[in-house]
This record gives sequence, C-alpha cells and structure tokens, in this order.
Amino acid sequence: MKTVAIINHKGGVGKTTFTGCTAQALALCGFRVLVIDNDSQHNLSTMMGSGVQSPGIADVYGADAGSAPAVFLRAVKKSVLPGLHIVTSHRDLSERSIAERHVLETVLAACGLERFYDYVLIDNAPGMDMLQACAITAADELFVPTELRQFAVDGIVEMAQVLENRCPDGGRISRIIPNFYRDTRKQNTYISVLRRMFPGKVTETAVPVDAVFDELVTENKVLFIHRLYSRGAAYYLKLVHELFNLDEDSVWQSVVEKRKQRLSEDARARFLGRRAETTEAPA
Repeated sequence: MKTVAIINHKGGVGKTTFTGCTAQALALCGFRVLVIDNDSQHNLSTMMGSGVQSPGIADVYGADAGSAPAVFLRAVKKSVLPGLHIVTSHRDLSERSIAERHVLETVLAACGLERFYDYVLIDNAPGMDMLQACAITAADELFVPTELRQFAVDGIVEMAQVLENRCPDGGRISRIIPNFYRDTRKQNTYISVLRRMFPGKVTETAVPVDAVFDELVTENKVLFIHRLYSRGAAYYLKLVHELFNLDEDSVWQSVVEKRKQRLSEDARARFLGRRAETTEAPA
C-alpha cells in the first residue's frame, strides 16, 4: 500500500480536483483506493458523491488513542465508484483537536489498511499547520499540484524549506504536477525553472486548462465515466500512467471497459425505474 499526501500551502492550485480525478482513475484501473478529505471545506467529499457524513476525519482526530482506529474504520464510506472509498470531512475540522503530528500515521497503521487498499490519497487544505503535518507524516510520498506563476514557484521553494525544517525525519516533495497549463512561453519557462530546482520531480505531463473540470463539480459527474473523451480526461490518464508507473494501454483499456459497464448499469437502473413508475401509476 502506498500513501500519498497532496499538498501545497497555496490555495486554488487544483489539489482537490487532482486528488479526486487521480483516485477515480486508479479505481477504474482496478486498484482499491481510499481518499481522506483532510480539509474543512470538504470539497472532496462532495466531489466523491458522499457529502459530509459522520463519523469523519474530525472525529478520528478528536478520539482518544485507544478508540481512534475504530472510529476511523467506521468513518470509511463508499463513493460513487466501486473500489473507491472516502473518509469525509466537515467544516468543524480544526488542528486544535490534534495532539501531535503522528496521530494519523498511528491510526492508519493500527487499522491495517494494507489488507484493504492499494493506495491512500490524502487531500489537504492550503497551509502548513498541524493538519497538513499529520498528512505529511503519514504519507510515503508528497505530490504537489501547482499553478505556473512566479508566486506559485516561489511558494514551492519555500514549502520545501519548511518541510526540511519541520519534518527532518521525512516529508520531502516526491512529484510536482504543473496545473492549468496553457502552453505559453512564460509557463514553459516556469516549468523549466522548477525542473532545474527540483530535478526528476516535475512530471512530463501538465494538466491543461479545461472547462470540463468545472462541469464535473457543478453536475456531480465522474470525469472518466461522463467525459472520457475530453482533453482533461486524456491528460489525467497520461498523468496517472506517469505517476504510478502503469502501462498506458492497460490503463486506457481498463477505464474504457469499466466505463462501458457503468453506463450499462446506469441505463438499466433508469429503465427499471421508469417501468416501476409506469406500473405504479393509477389507471
């Protein structure tokens, strides 16, 4: 099992969209995936079709050491896709209930999640406080989605320094994912700068600007089910292939097959629903 924390101490860089789309792609490839919404805005909980449920991650942090693993297991909920589960968040989530940064790491180990999952992805709010420290300490790798602007590039450099100071026993950036890519000269310059400063860590795949991502949120859709042939979906599948060292053709075939199965099941459910309504309608 691999645990990945998705972090960036700046907001609006696409962390939640990245976490959700990556988790959905991995699930459609046949992997068992758990996502943890470690953000009080709970947007990932909405994106996963789960909404805010109780117990959630805030209840895990608030529990005593002996009961926290049991609370965590009760907090695991189904998402809209088979094989993809979520621990949801709540607006009351706060670092004030966290005793120390090893809490989440200890809980995950106590639950024996490697028996149930191949990947655990932890979405985080902007910042570098105790909430993010818990995710960083629990993670094997840190993925950093980023905009391609000067402030964003400077922020990653600063964040790397903070990680080195606050987490001397680990917590180093594994991969940097360029987001909102428009293929301009300035953006390509920023990518070159990042590659020079973080050699081997910047992905070759940059996620393009695509209105499809906003549609997913407003219409509660799954990118690879409802918009598989969009530009955004194509680049995310390339990105998942790159980040997790998967075979590109196998990724595509698995997603296409799972999509066909899901659409068939949805069509059957709609048909049976309409037939039931017709049967129950008064003469």
